[in-house]
Amino acid sequence: MQIILVRHGRPDHGGASWSTPAGMKTWVERYNAANVVGHERPEALKQLAASAEMVVCSSLLRCVESRDHLHCECSSEPDPLFKEAHLPHPDWRFPLMPSRFWRLAFRTAWFFGFASNTEPVKESRRRASAAADKLIELAEAHGSVLLMGHKIMNALIATELRRRGWRGPAMPLLSGYWHPSRYHKSP
Repeated sequence: MQIILVRHGRPDHGGASWSTPAGMKTWVERYNAANVVGHERPEALKQLAASAEMVVCSSLLRCVESRDHLHCECSSEPDPLFKEAHLPHPDWRFPLMPSRFWRLAFRTAWFFGFASNTEPVKESRRRASAAADKLIELAEAHGSVLLMGHKIMNALIATELRRRGWRGPAMPLLSGYWHPSRYHKSP
């Protein structure tokens, strides 16, 4: 059996390069609404998707569009279970700092329990566990399944898969887009 976790294609996100913490809400909203740019998907990924018996994706636009760019037979509806663990942000109107700084600071704080205006890390981990259950069920039924997902949620799902005896990278490749990480388990 095989489960393949893939990060979506690059969103056409023109978010502000500087922001206040409260302004990160708009940054995230624009990121979630951005279309996937270009068709730079690797040909090998297209072939990998074609070989998967089942292709599923998050309900966020960037994953639905990325899945569609693979031109695969996709009979399943996009599923919010697989959506990204969003970035927390406080409602502070200052200071103005680079958005990249806030993304790194707030994501790090999120892993330590800061969840202002978003799902707590414990809830995201519970959702990742349920997502792993669903992917395992699909892999048992179909042999192989590909998930078009997100950076953080794919990492949380990978942790769950490895905890359950699946072999694959300890952490999916977190930089870049369109990167597949394969997990295997003997039936």
